Amino acid sequence: MRTFLSLLLLVMLALAAPAGLSASTHSADTVSDNILAAAFPSLSATEIADTMPRRIRPLPPAPPDSTWWKMIWRGNFNMADTNIRYPGFIRFCVNVYNWGDRVFNSYDTTYVVGTGHRWKFRVVSDNWVDSYAMTLPDNLSIRMMSDIYSNIGAYLQYMAVSYGVTFDWSNIVGTNPVNHKKMEFGFNCARFNAEIYYNENTGGTFLRKLGRYKGGRIFKERFPGVQLETFGLNAYYFFNNRKYSQGASYNFSKIQKRSAGSFLLGFSYTQLDLDMDFSTMPEDVKPYLKDPDAFYKLNYNTYSLLFGYGFNWVITRDLLFNITAMPAIGICHCHEDSLEGKGNLFSMNINGMGALTYNMGNIFFSLIGKMKGTWYKSHDYSFFSSIENLSANIGIRF
Repeated sequence: MRTFLSLLLLVMLALAAPAGLSASTHSADTVSDNILAAAFPSLSATEIADTMPRRIRPLPPAPPDSTWWKMIWRGNFNMADTNIRYPGFIRFCVNVYNWGDRVFNSYDTTYVVGTGHRWKFRVVSDNWVDSYAMTLPDNLSIRMMSDIYSNIGAYLQYMAVSYGVTFDWSNIVGTNPVNHKKMEFGFNCARFNAEIYYNENTGGTFLRKLGRYKGGRIFKERFPGVQLETFGLNAYYFFNNRKYSQGASYNFSKIQKRSAGSFLLGFSYTQLDLDMDFSTMPEDVKPYLKDPDAFYKLNYNTYSLLFGYGFNWVITRDLLFNITAMPAIGICHCHEDSLEGKGNLFSMNINGMGALTYNMGNIFFSLIGKMKGTWYKSHDYSFFSSIENLSANIGIRF
């Protein structure tokens, strides 16, 4: 009898409710829930709700606003989320990005996994030198090298793009003149890597060997007449891009789980502008020169085919070692104001690098060594220039 009366009262409430009245009010919910709970004590709350007439059922909570800027504000934005609402052009850009991410940045997850973070910030202690070796007519050999520059700087990286600036530590804490600059820009993904670099050295070079001066032994004399500007671009493709991640060693954007290597193939461009004024050499050195007042200028653009191999060795789960060698063969175009005049020369380049990286959660530590060298040969002389770099890095992913 009690069950019959409860059902009768429930039907009367349903028929009496105005069609436009919201069924989500607190009083209606409470009454209907109490009636059904008394009528059907064995039913769960979900089953009770399912038995209620549609007009008096509680409405589900409204979904949160999925507008893109509101998702960013709430901190749960994900470009792979297809439910986020964008304006037309932004939606197009997001679709293009997601397509590129699938095509150019996918890995075999048994070998490589993501870090779960898009941003990285690192502090760098950067140490580098530039060196030159020339053989002039009459087999006069000259060796020059800069001081070791100790720079400190910072790099900020978002996903595949990074930018960094370093400053000479001796200029920050002392009064030494600024005679060198360095800039790097890089882009890295699973399939390829590209980097742009610029180096400048003005008056910071020393003579280390010159013909028979001091019996052909190594010495150190300042040579202020050397000015160097180097601009370069390297871009290369990873053939084993599903299993090998160079970003795990040098960009800290991935985690290499198992050891793997890959052949590389790409393109290299180098612009070198080097001035050497021999009249600025020390007086006791000049007698060993055929023409002590000579001024040499090397102004080259070099285009090369780059190839090589890189290997990631996973020593432990958190410790990774990489070694990469990339020789290049190409043509060097000499400008009219260069030593040989306008023309073309054969050129060989060598790029080598190595890294030891330790990951401790979102914090990472790394030692990275790099070397970029270029060799030119003509009928009258040969010239080799190189830049060697060793950096210590500490950073965080976020």
